[in-house]
Amino acid sequence: MGRPATPVGTYGVINVEQLPPTRAGKVRHRASAYFRMADGSLRLVRRQAPTKGQATTRLKEALRELATETQDGDIDKDTRFYHVVELWLEEIAQEAELGNLSPTTVSLYRRALKNWALPSLGQLRCREVLVTRCDKVVKKARAKASYDTAKTVKAALSGACDYAVRHGGMDANPIRSVGRMSRGKQKEVVTLSAPQRADLLAKLRAYAPTRQVDARGRSLGARGRIWLDLPDLMEAMLSSGARIGEVLAILGPDVEPAAPTVAVTHHVVRVPGAGLERRQLRKGNVGGLLLAVPQWSVPMWQRRKEAAGDNALFASFTGELLDPSNVINRLTEAVTAVGYEWVTSHVFRKTVGTVLDEADLPITAIADQLGNTPAVAERHYRKQRVANLGNADALEAMMPAAAAP
Repeated sequence: MGRPATPVGTYGVINVEQLPPTRAGKVRHRASAYFRMADGSLRLVRRQAPTKGQATTRLKEALRELATETQDGDIDKDTRFYHVVELWLEEIAQEAELGNLSPTTVSLYRRALKNWALPSLGQLRCREVLVTRCDKVVKKARAKASYDTAKTVKAALSGACDYAVRHGGMDANPIRSVGRMSRGKQKEVVTLSAPQRADLLAKLRAYAPTRQVDARGRSLGARGRIWLDLPDLMEAMLSSGARIGEVLAILGPDVEPAAPTVAVTHHVVRVPGAGLERRQLRKGNVGGLLLAVPQWSVPMWQRRKEAAGDNALFASFTGELLDPSNVINRLTEAVTAVGYEWVTSHVFRKTVGTVLDEADLPITAIADQLGNTPAVAERHYRKQRVANLGNADALEAMMPAAAAP
């Protein structure tokens, strides 16, 4: 009969060894033991000290901390912050599995905490995660990366600290008192003019056939399909304003050329450990839309509907869902090759917003088309326009022509 497993939350035999002396001749001892984590895995824990007894004492302190952290997920003010982060990420990952949160949001928060927060705050105890320390982390992300990165770091930290408050690790969320960030100067909204739209589409159609062979001149066959799909993808985005992940989730039955309408009700995301998934609702869990599309795009929608059947209009050469990130990479490569290196998939969305704005549609209608709030549509998808054309006509009468210099 084999030796029984070490119970969860406990550790095995402590081993102490003397390490080679340092260059300065100092003696070191290292104590180590395997600890059984809450998920059943074994973690090798080690601590060093000048003497055997000190190394053992330090190791036991570390093992006691782990034992506290594995007791049914309970935390207190002495719990290390990295453990709180792990528990919170597990919680929101479960929400993503239930469909209440996007898996990409979970991945985004995990990266933000790993890259920016945990290096500075991970080993602190909950009671040591103070406003000043959190403020420094957020400001560092703002200075070294961008406003959007800092905003994500702040949101992720706030979620983890909220978890700590709910479970007794903190009395209040320190992120609530972190200073407000400045977005800085608003970026110019870059769009495609009508001549540029026609020119780019023509160049993509001419470029696609050149990408049907590899570097040795061998035919790619079905693998070259993605390049041939790019002109249609451009048309799909310009005629709907949908994001690339939303367009890739459109199925044949979602298109009604006779209407003509397209139902944009899902989006494609890559879920870590699960692969690509077609998720309900649009990005950000925004409700789906039934969009009327312009007549110039109907032949494309009709052709793709007939070819797709019940499957995705834009699919891989094996008939599976396309990865939005891979498609963006191919699009970037193609537009760069034809002289439009400044064009991204979001330029198509911004172009739609600008065209609607130039047609004097209200910002609420533009926001509905793009699936954003009016404030986001105003900032990111509408070019600045002259606000007083009518007023300028009235102001002409202010000064008689004879008095003008």
